[in-house]
Amino acid sequence: MGSFSNDAIITEADIADDVPSSSRQLSSWLRRTRQNKIRKVVREVYLRDDIIPEPFEGADQVLVLDTNIVLHQIDLIAEDECVNHVVVPYTVLQEVRHRNMGIYARLRALCRVETGDVKQDKETEAELNEEPAPPSNARRGVGDRERAKEMASARNARRFYVFPNEFFRETYVERAPQESQNDRNDRAIRRVAHWYRRHIVGPEVLLLTDDRACKAKAVSDGLVAFRAAEFVERMRAKFPEAGEKLALREDEEVDMQEAGGAATQSKSPASTPRGTKRKDAFVKSSDGSVYPAHLKASEVERGLKERRLFQGVLRMHMNTCMHGTVTCSGTEEVEVSGRLALNRAIDGDVVVVEKVDSVDVLERADKRLRLEVGDPDFGVSGKAPSAADEIKEMQTQASSVERPKARVVGILKRNWREYCGTLRPLQAERQQEHGPGTYNKSDRIFVPADARLPNIMIQTRHSANLENKRIVVVLDGWDRFSHHPSGHWTKILGDVGDRSVESMVILHEHGVITREFSEAVYRCLPSADWQPGPEDLKGREDLRGICVCSVDPPGCKDIDDAVSCEPLPNGNYRVGVHIADVTHFVHPGTAIDNEAAERCTTVYLVERRTDMLPGLLTTDICSLRGQVERLTFSVLWEMTPEAEIVDTKFCKAIIKSRAALSYAEAQARIDDPKDNSEITRILRTLLKLTRQIRGRRVDNGALELASQEVRFELDSETQDPTDVAEYQQRETNKLIEELMLLANQAVASKILSSFPMFGVLRRHPPPKDEQLKVLQKLLAKNGIHDFKFGSNKELSDSLQKAVKPEDPFFNTLIRIMTTRCMNQAVYFCTGEVQPALYGHYGLAMERYTHFTSPIRRYADVLAHRLLAASLGLIPLPEQLQSKATISEQCDKINVKHRMSQFASRASADLHTFMFFNKKGQQNAEAVVTRIRRSGMQVNVPRYGIEGVVAMPEEDWDVREEEQCILSKKEADVRIDIFAHIKVNIESDNSDFRNRTHIRFDRVIQDSEREQYAAVEAARKQVQEEMFPDLLEREAN
Repeated sequence: MGSFSNDAIITEADIADDVPSSSRQLSSWLRRTRQNKIRKVVREVYLRDDIIPEPFEGADQVLVLDTNIVLHQIDLIAEDECVNHVVVPYTVLQEVRHRNMGIYARLRALCRVETGDVKQDKETEAELNEEPAPPSNARRGVGDRERAKEMASARNARRFYVFPNEFFRETYVERAPQESQNDRNDRAIRRVAHWYRRHIVGPEVLLLTDDRACKAKAVSDGLVAFRAAEFVERMRAKFPEAGEKLALREDEEVDMQEAGGAATQSKSPASTPRGTKRKDAFVKSSDGSVYPAHLKASEVERGLKERRLFQGVLRMHMNTCMHGTVTCSGTEEVEVSGRLALNRAIDGDVVVVEKVDSVDVLERADKRLRLEVGDPDFGVSGKAPSAADEIKEMQTQASSVERPKARVVGILKRNWREYCGTLRPLQAERQQEHGPGTYNKSDRIFVPADARLPNIMIQTRHSANLENKRIVVVLDGWDRFSHHPSGHWTKILGDVGDRSVESMVILHEHGVITREFSEAVYRCLPSADWQPGPEDLKGREDLRGICVCSVDPPGCKDIDDAVSCEPLPNGNYRVGVHIADVTHFVHPGTAIDNEAAERCTTVYLVERRTDMLPGLLTTDICSLRGQVERLTFSVLWEMTPEAEIVDTKFCKAIIKSRAALSYAEAQARIDDPKDNSEITRILRTLLKLTRQIRGRRVDNGALELASQEVRFELDSETQDPTDVAEYQQRETNKLIEELMLLANQAVASKILSSFPMFGVLRRHPPPKDEQLKVLQKLLAKNGIHDFKFGSNKELSDSLQKAVKPEDPFFNTLIRIMTTRCMNQAVYFCTGEVQPALYGHYGLAMERYTHFTSPIRRYADVLAHRLLAASLGLIPLPEQLQSKATISEQCDKINVKHRMSQFASRASADLHTFMFFNKKGQQNAEAVVTRIRRSGMQVNVPRYGIEGVVAMPEEDWDVREEEQCILSKKEADVRIDIFAHIKVNIESDNSDFRNRTHIRFDRVIQDSEREQYAAVEAARKQVQEEMFPDLLEREAN
């Protein structure tokens, strides 16, 4: 069919009217820099006249995309076969780049070059994947011409073609006076569609846009334009499965709701097309809505000014999508509970709330809504939280005081992401109705892996293929006529229950970057056979002649630290900590540095890790392996035999480690009286020195806390967990820990003295007094009345005294409970925090940073650069010359580090579930550590796990204030804090969330208690029989 029509002649389509006469065009704009300065940017562009349109041979239509449709329908564009023969204007490419780098990367990948020459294809694809340089004042004429040539040939098998409209005279558009940049760009995109209508014969040119105004303008100018949903319906005859990844937007849902009218209500759920609202007859409201409408923007703005409304981020409680809190004005927290009070807000949304005096009306409405929906999971608070849930809850809650109640009246920003989960199984009759052979879309309920999220309604024609799979779903919208939010699936991860798939879910849910390193990153690496050369040795101390060794977890490949100790003629020792010189290979501003700055940390799961840097660096070139020369950044102290520091020196060096030992191997050397080798003598001397260092640190108030770190024994063939127990510490662990702490402290002081405004340190605020007061009361009830915590010294002394001779586990348990009261340590920029707040409470240090693990922590990379600059080895990098930039990076590191910890705990929960799923129900002794309204929190020493035991109201009187539980059936049965009970532990995957449930069995008497020594001996014996395969990491 022809693409040109006479009715479009005197319109914007007449592109000859405003074609620039000159091939040289100048444009300028003002830009605000990171230093908050205004800079004028001038751009010079040379326009071309020799662009030939892609003919799209054999196509019956050509699609021109606008920015809006790319940003909101990238899954449809990238994966649906009905989207073919596509023109991507350069204007769109640049707009998407500035608004969403993730979508931009996907769009660039779709437009990659395929010439048939494999080598050329790889080089060009790498070039396309590199982040383009930002606009500058430099002349760009020649470069623009070359880029235009590349774009004119950029297309892939599905025929995505980048059209360089910003560099072509006939499609270049000048911004008109008083015209917004967005309107100018929309006009430029329509210009491309008009130009194609004039210059290709045969295919029909369609403009795809989800922008109402742009579509209306295009149609009035004679273009054929469709919104995404309209285009999918048009293509349905040729592509029956079209629209599987269509994202339905809320405004579009309302349009279709109104347009559908009563006719759509008569359709069955199975035949309801995507976008047609399912009005339920049982919803009792004048307009058929389920939820109240959000306030208008003007009403929200007025309410915020008058302090009637409050703004904040909604954070759901663990294990429920029904109860959350919003922090208003930075301090005050309000409680939002129930579906109607939440009003379609989900975890992470920026919401506007209104305080309410009574929640009775909302609670009654919520109950009526749950009865009307008939969905067993609708409005259910969830099951007992896991130990990891409890830890997260304690870290996010500022106080347990009763909070004011509120309801959501508006949502300012949706912080939606991709969600992992599983489809709820179909009933038998629906499985027959929606078998694999049908193309009718069926409505399915998606159960997110994160219990803080509501179930999501999706529509799919691949119902049978998605059954019992872990999939990724994207939210499209949640209008007030729908009980559930709507979304579409984008990816199948694999089978439910497969360990590798479940680990992928954990990484995805915690925002861990798992993509492969790009070609640009790999180009930053040295060759695989790299060896230190003369250039590498310039300015370095040659320490290859001294005895150096490393001590790490078993099987460690990324060895980033080693130690040494040399006797000096004056009777003192030269003690050295040698850290892999990662910054010798990772330079500021390079692709590998940018990637590391985004990942921030290596993430360890039980059986796998996700690296911050490529393996060539982490396990080879930067790894301080035995008998290999490696570059280091070293800290050297002169110490007296009493471990008093006489002098401290920092230097870049080269070493040759004599041995790479595990903690157990190093301990065996120390304990073997027959071993008098040089390495063993060094280890013994270091142990003697570090014992004294540790003793003084504890005397100063350093806390020796405990954590319930779980160790799994994995089958050597299946890699399934065969036993679970606590992590074992040795003296060699403490030896290395003390030396690393000492190095970190020394580097922190040096950095701060040189760069008091730009330092990157780590601080640990004092603990939460309220929770320590609760612990104090609990201990007082158990005969320990001198528990004080006015300072870290007082708390440390109190922990030393909190013992029960008859219960050896009691002190460890108290230290675990104290750990739960601690605040999180955080990285910070010294110029943004008062010096009085620099201290590290837990370590009893005034100054502290992380320097000793640059292979796996980006904060350490920054510390290395700061230290090198303070020594005059390098100039201070630009990224470390701005307090705002440093603070932004520190905030990102803190978030990534916290998510890494949560991912590790979730992995431990997964393997705990797998262990009990294989072993079946187990009976074990547990200790009660806290009484909650929902039941009691317990610790199971045998397995090193914690959890919440639900106590039914009909059988038990739970008294949270008194911290005790009384039986309603047996008058003499009472459960107090620190009571020993028997529990049954079993796996439960009824909600696809891999939970391990602990259920109460009975109270045991003192005479029935297991002997601690016997439990320890049995645990160690089991460990020796099982093959260890846990990926361990050092703490410092």
